[in-house]
Amino acid sequence: MIQEPKSAGSAAGSGADDPAASSNAARSTWTTALLDDLLTNTLDPGYRAAADAKKRSHPWDQPLVWLGCLAVGLLLVTAYQQNHRSAPAREAANKDLITRIHNLQSAGARMDGQAKTLAAQVAALRDAHLSGAGSTELKNLEIAAGTVAVSGPGVSIEVGEPTQPQPSASSGRDGTGSQQQVSLIHDRQIRSVVNVLWSSGAEAISVNGIRLTATSAIRFAGESILVDFQTISTPYTIQAIGDRDRMLLAFADSPIARALKTAEQVQGITFNFAGRSDLRLGSVTVVQQSYASSGASAAGPPGGAAGPSPTATGGQSSARGSAGTGSGSNETSGGASPSAGKSPASTSPTPSITESHQ
Repeated sequence: MIQEPKSAGSAAGSGADDPAASSNAARSTWTTALLDDLLTNTLDPGYRAAADAKKRSHPWDQPLVWLGCLAVGLLLVTAYQQNHRSAPAREAANKDLITRIHNLQSAGARMDGQAKTLAAQVAALRDAHLSGAGSTELKNLEIAAGTVAVSGPGVSIEVGEPTQPQPSASSGRDGTGSQQQVSLIHDRQIRSVVNVLWSSGAEAISVNGIRLTATSAIRFAGESILVDFQTISTPYTIQAIGDRDRMLLAFADSPIARALKTAEQVQGITFNFAGRSDLRLGSVTVVQQSYASSGASAAGPPGGAAGPSPTATGGQSSARGSAGTGSGSNETSGGASPSAGKSPASTSPTPSITESHQ
């Protein structure tokens, strides 16, 4: 049996009568309207209502604002007045401190010169009354101790910072980094050069004109390199008297010389060394050493059988002490004598050094 197809009108009528189809159509229309609203109205109605609402104001808000501005202004004016009034006092205190430092430095230099002059006079009077092996041995000990000026052939080494300043590695303002950050030449390089010269037979050494002794120390403090608590600045000149050819060969073949040569080529420091036929190294004023003792030995004199000798034992003991109080290596004290623990001049005559009285 063949059925006739339903007409379009009858199909539409049946669809209109279906409640499920009507519900789906309504849901689709509502979803489309919601998406359109989200795309066109991005601001939530609650936020818009809160923004449109007039803010409630209190009668005391404006006076509080004026009082706050007045308090801040009074605070700034007071701080400015106090700073302005104390500036002359600070400047005067700084000037007075600088003047006192300069006066003390001048007095120290003057007293040091007087001490050297008196020491030279004492040495001249002693030489006039002493002769023979005792006088020669005493002169050798004085040379080793650095109490007399000496002259003779030797080696001169110069190390300096680059001509162009190095940028600071710190994260603060320019120039606020420490010397270890902004400088390329540190105290350990100077100590290494001095130790190589001592080990190669140097009999007397000076750094920037400061004579090194058994108690000398080269170290770093703040932003400066100190030699016996005296500040030195670049370029650093190390001069040594002794066997010139031996010292030149030993230093040229040392690791510190190779490191400085590499730094010269890569980082631009200044580095040169050469032999000299006539060098003159000044003297230093040696402070009398103190000794610790216990028991019965405390009552005896330092030169007696119970105590150490202030001349021989004191200097060597101090050299060992200064070499052991730093980093624990031989490079801690730049003035330490060669590896034998004593200067070559203290045990045998030194023909390459000539004593010169000031």
